[in-house]
Amino acid sequence: MKFHTKLTPLFAAAAAATLFFGSCSRPDTIVIISTNDIHGAIDNIPRLATVVERYRAQYPEHTLLVDAGDRWTGNPFVDLAPEPGKPVIELMNQLGYRLATFGNHEYDMGQERLAQRLADAEFDVICANMTVAESPVPQPAPYKIIEVGDIRLAVTAAVTNFSNGYPDGKAENFAGMAFGSPFAAVESLRSLRDSADLFIALTHIGDDMDTILAARVPELDLIIGGHTHTVLPEGLRYGSTLVTQTGKSLKNVGITEITVKGDKILSMRNRLCALDTVPPSPEYAALVAAYNADPQLNRSVGCCADSLDKTGVAEFMTSVMRLRTGADLACYHYGGVRVEGLAAGGVSMADIFAIEPFASTVCLVDMTEEELRQMIINKFNNSANPKEAHRPDIHPNGMSYTILTDERGEATDVQFRFERRKPVYRVAMPDYMFKVYEFAKSGNPLCSDLLMTDIMTDYVRNSSPVRFDNTPKVEIAARAQ
Repeated sequence: MKFHTKLTPLFAAAAAATLFFGSCSRPDTIVIISTNDIHGAIDNIPRLATVVERYRAQYPEHTLLVDAGDRWTGNPFVDLAPEPGKPVIELMNQLGYRLATFGNHEYDMGQERLAQRLADAEFDVICANMTVAESPVPQPAPYKIIEVGDIRLAVTAAVTNFSNGYPDGKAENFAGMAFGSPFAAVESLRSLRDSADLFIALTHIGDDMDTILAARVPELDLIIGGHTHTVLPEGLRYGSTLVTQTGKSLKNVGITEITVKGDKILSMRNRLCALDTVPPSPEYAALVAAYNADPQLNRSVGCCADSLDKTGVAEFMTSVMRLRTGADLACYHYGGVRVEGLAAGGVSMADIFAIEPFASTVCLVDMTEEELRQMIINKFNNSANPKEAHRPDIHPNGMSYTILTDERGEATDVQFRFERRKPVYRVAMPDYMFKVYEFAKSGNPLCSDLLMTDIMTDYVRNSSPVRFDNTPKVEIAARAQ
């Protein structure tokens, strides 16, 4: 994926819109402001509020605010609020969001809490490929028709289900629900284009899958996507469909300007506004400060001697897991490390829960070297979830390794470097890896109720200042021919 290096600031975007549309005698332009993968990053909501306020001042009846999923999991001040997830919903309500879809992390807190948050939302949450049988979560509508001034929008939505037939997450979170093909679900609604000026999909399937959707449903004018945290500063065109995505954690917000005359789209342009270029709204800053004032989460539990990058944080997690369980080896997946690093200095409870927001517990299983090899190769070559394939994924403790690849870039072998070689290793890993990753699970498995956050908290409290290594333990190398 090619990335542009410069994002258009809000002020340039607004000026360009004024020059282009200032002479229109009839308001036939709409502005769609889009977010995706917020992951509880409410600290940037005050800056988003400024963007929304300025566009609504210019297009008071023609500005639409939407979200493409994953509104929580990543910020303890949201995830561990007295009513988990509610802070981000309350802020979105106040901002005037109109429409959203589900991300895979919407289900992390369980169905009861998801149902509560849906009841709190003053905006519609739609999804075409989700069917509810027995669940407190109500059946979502597959699409929504929205009129913005004289412009009629048909908006559908879909969530990812590629790895296991349900969104990425723990299987128990999806009991009583079924998830069909997002492609087939949207394809079945293609006739909506005939009754609307614009046909739009809100998707949480990833930009790679969005390109497949655009090919299968060319009637779509616009796909507002999420899930892969991809930065598309000007969107990408696939035929007549514009695909957009903003990255993650409200670092950017998407601005799509659409001009319609009758049944014709005269222009459609997308840009990103980098929120660090925008001043925060004082009103929203005060609201966020109140959410962030939780004394229990701000409580210090110890300190870190040196700054850790993402590899160092993974080393911290696997080291303490191995020490606590007495395992020979420990593994954690890089995708589950939800921070980019940990600064030297005080470590708070909020820091611990930001590192590991999934309430992961520890599983132990006996594995041979060959079984470890197959687990690593299966994940590296994963064709069902290609965005997470062909890159280092499993951080180890008690060993390091090199993945050998062929001329196609597929893993063919793994060379291990063990601290102590044994015929069978007791391996500790989070329950998500144990349940989802493909490997033999017959080796005396034990899944405990020992929380990763408890292990980390205890270690930092009792062993400060903590020190861990940022040196990568996984290499990828082309196999000698």
